[in-house]
Amino acid sequence: MRIGVLPLASRCVAAFDHSGWRPIRFRAMAWDHGYFSASSYTCGAYRELAPAWLDFAALLKGHQPPRNQEGETFSYLELGSGMGFGLCLLAAAYPEGRFTGIDFQPDHIVHSRRLAQRLGLANISFQEADFLSLAASPGPLAAAQHYVVAHGIATWISEPLQAALLQLASVALMPGGIFYCSYNTFPGWLAATAFQHLANELRRGGPHSGQTLKGAAQQLTGLLGSTEAPSALAQAQPALRAKLAQIPNQNAAYLLQEYGNEGWQPLYVAELHRRCAAHKLRFHASATLPENFLDLLPASVRPVVLAETDPALRQSLQDLAINQSFRRDLFLRGIASSTDSELRQRISSVMLRLQEAPATENYSFTTSFGQVSGAAARYRQLEQALAGGPRSFGQLLEHTGIALPELAKTVSLLLHAGRIGLDRCANADFNQARQINEQLLELILEGRPYNHLLAPASGSAVMFSQVEALILTGQRRHLGGQELEQHLQQGLAGLGRSLQGEAAEQLTAFAARQPRLQALGVLP
Repeated sequence: MRIGVLPLASRCVAAFDHSGWRPIRFRAMAWDHGYFSASSYTCGAYRELAPAWLDFAALLKGHQPPRNQEGETFSYLELGSGMGFGLCLLAAAYPEGRFTGIDFQPDHIVHSRRLAQRLGLANISFQEADFLSLAASPGPLAAAQHYVVAHGIATWISEPLQAALLQLASVALMPGGIFYCSYNTFPGWLAATAFQHLANELRRGGPHSGQTLKGAAQQLTGLLGSTEAPSALAQAQPALRAKLAQIPNQNAAYLLQEYGNEGWQPLYVAELHRRCAAHKLRFHASATLPENFLDLLPASVRPVVLAETDPALRQSLQDLAINQSFRRDLFLRGIASSTDSELRQRISSVMLRLQEAPATENYSFTTSFGQVSGAAARYRQLEQALAGGPRSFGQLLEHTGIALPELAKTVSLLLHAGRIGLDRCANADFNQARQINEQLLELILEGRPYNHLLAPASGSAVMFSQVEALILTGQRRHLGGQELEQHLQQGLAGLGRSLQGEAAEQLTAFAARQPRLQALGVLP
C-alpha cells in the first residue's frame, strides 16, 4: 500500500490504496480506545482482592501462595485501579506490602493520589499509563509482582487492550504469582446484550449518557409485552424484564461505566481462559470461594458437570448449568507444586476470626450455585470455637474433629457469607488504621462517595454508610434519644439526602453492630 499524507479531519485520517488511489477514511484511535471516559468510576472495595483472601483461595486448590507466611513483604499491582479507593484501603490494611495502581484516566489518578496523601499512606503509588504502551515497556514492574489484579476491566475494553492487559499481567508477575481477573460471562449476560446494543444505536455515535441508557431501557421494555402476554423477545429472554427494571434505580456512574464502552463484550469462560493461556497464565481457582466446591452444585445438574474429566470443559459446563454472569478467576504464572503434607501445614497456619455474625438458626448461604444449606450444628460449632478469639485453621481441625476437605468447605461458606473473616491481628497497624478511619469519616461526612471503613483485624474493609457516620458523630457529642435523631435528620439534609426508614430503627441497628466493629478495629 502506498500512503499519501492528508490533513487530519475531525477524528479521521485518510490514506490511498493502490487500486486507483481511492481515499480511505478511518477513525483515529482516541486516547481512551473507546472506553467510556466522560466521567469517573464509582468508589468500591472488594474483599476478594485482599492478598490473604487470594492466598486462601489458591491454597484450596493446591497452590502454595507467593508469600510463605502472613506478614511477609510483597508487591501488588492493580491494573485499572479506578478511583484508587479500594487499593488505598488494601495498602492501609497491609503495611508490609508495596502497592501500585495503574489507570489511563487522568481524573482517576488525581483522585487516587490525593486520597493516598490525605490518608498518609507511604506504601502506595499511582501511575497514569496505557496498557498498550506499558505492556511493550513494563520497566521496573517486570517479574516483580507477587499479585496482579484486574477487577471488572477485561470484558469492558477492546480486544487489543485486553491482549495488552493479559500480556502486562503475565510480564509483571514473578513465577508462582497470582493474577486475579474478574469479568462478565455468558450465558448470564445474554439478555443484556440486546439492551447494550440498543443503547449504542440510540446514541448515534455520540457519547453515552444516562438519558440514552434510560431511553433504551424504556423502549426495550415496551417490546416485551405484558407479563400475561409476553412478546417473542420476552419469551426468548425471560431474564431481560428484570434486568431492565433495575436500570432506573442503579447508580448512574456504574451504568455508564458498565454499558458505555465500545469494547463491552462478555465472554464464555473457555474463551477468556484460552486468551490467558496464550500469555502463560493458567486458570487455577475462583476467588468466589464456594465455586471451588462443585459438590455444592444443584443436584439436578451436578452429575453432568462432575462426570466431565477435562477441567476446562468442566468449567464451561458449570457456567452453563448455573447461567453464570460474573467470574472472579485466579490464574497462575507457574504452579508451585507441593506435597499434601506441605499444603496441610500451610493451610493449618491460616488464622480465622468471627466477623459480623449475628445469631441465627438457619445457616443458608446465597451463592452463584443457588441457596446452599448445611447442618446448622456444624457451622454453629465452628463459630463457637472462634467466639473466644482468633484461631488457626489447624486449631479448628483439632477442636472440631471435622476432616480437612469438609472443614475447608465449611470455612469457605462462612467466609463467603461474611460471618467469619481472615485474621490479621498479628500484622496489623491498629494506630494507623484508627487515624485512617478518622480521615475517611471526615470525607464521608463531607459527601465523598465512600461507603467502607478499614477493618485492620481482618485485613479488609467493612461497609459503613453516611447514616452510620452521622450517628457516630452524634454519639461522640453525647447526644441521645430525640437529639440524636434530630442530628441524623439534619445531617442528611445537609448532604442533600433524606432518611430511608425510621430513625429509631437506624439507631438500634447501629448500636447492635458497634461491638463487632470495635472488635475488628474499625471503631475504637
